[in-house]
Amino acid sequence: MDHNLEKQRRERAVELGRIGDPASLPELIELTRFPAASVRKLAASAIGKLAGLADAGQAVAALTPLLRDPFPQIRQYTAKALGAYGAAAQSALPDLRDMANSPVEPQYNNNCAKLAIELIEEARRIAESQA
Repeated sequence: MDHNLEKQRRERAVELGRIGDPASLPELIELTRFPAASVRKLAASAIGKLAGLADAGQAVAALTPLLRDPFPQIRQYTAKALGAYGAAAQSALPDLRDMANSPVEPQYNNNCAKLAIELIEEARRIAESQA
C-alpha cells in the first residue's frame, strides 16, 4: 500500500471530523472502506462526530458493518460512534450486544459496546416518552 496515500487519507478523516460538516458524510463513508485500518478507524470516529448533524440512517448503515472489522480498535471506535447516534442506531443493537458479550473481544470493546447499548436504549426511552 502507498504509505503517502494512507497518510493523506488519515489526515483527511481527521480534518473532516474536526470540521463537522454533514456534507462530508459520503466521503467519510468511502474512507470506511479504505484498506488501511488506521483510516477506517479515524473515519468511524469522524462519522461519530457528525451525530445530530448528518443523515443518521446513512451513518448507521455505514458504521454497523465495521462492528465486524478484524481490527479491535475499529470496532471500538465504531461502537463509540454508534452510541453518539442514539435511538437512530437501534438497528445496530444486535451486533453491539454480540460485541458486548463476546468472550474473545477485548474487554475495552465489551465495555464500549455496553456503553453504546446504554446510550441507544436511553435515547430510545426518551424518544418514546416524548411521543
